[in-house]
Amino acid sequence: MTELDLLNLARAEGEDIMTAFGEIVTITFAMVIGIYYFLNQAKIGLKLFSYLIYSIGMFLYFGVMIVHSNVQVGINEALHALPQDHLSRPTVHLIALNDSWVRDLESVLITGGFWVLWLSIAYLLFFWKKADHQPPQS
Repeated sequence: MTELDLLNLARAEGEDIMTAFGEIVTITFAMVIGIYYFLNQAKIGLKLFSYLIYSIGMFLYFGVMIVHSNVQVGINEALHALPQDHLSRPTVHLIALNDSWVRDLESVLITGGFWVLWLSIAYLLFFWKKADHQPPQS
């Protein structure tokens, strides 16, 4: 592959990871709304079924993100294998960024975000109790 092919592939893989994480956030907000309006009052069977279906969707997207992350590792290795004296400035900067703490922080934030969202839905679904809303006193 050429340098340009690798740069385009790196961009596409990054977009795919962000799209998958956006879908994770979307299905999490859908679950929050479902819990607030309906599932908070449901019996345990429906709560377990809902959480199972939600978890399947979450882990499918997480798996997609892992696949794309592994492709990004391969892209970075391929960029390192190119002759260093003929690399364009964007490639040099991408390699430097991929080898820095920024890439590690991004990985921690995305992975941590996934687990926080998944566990938060478990808490809301099984332990949180909706407060009774009373009209304000005049």
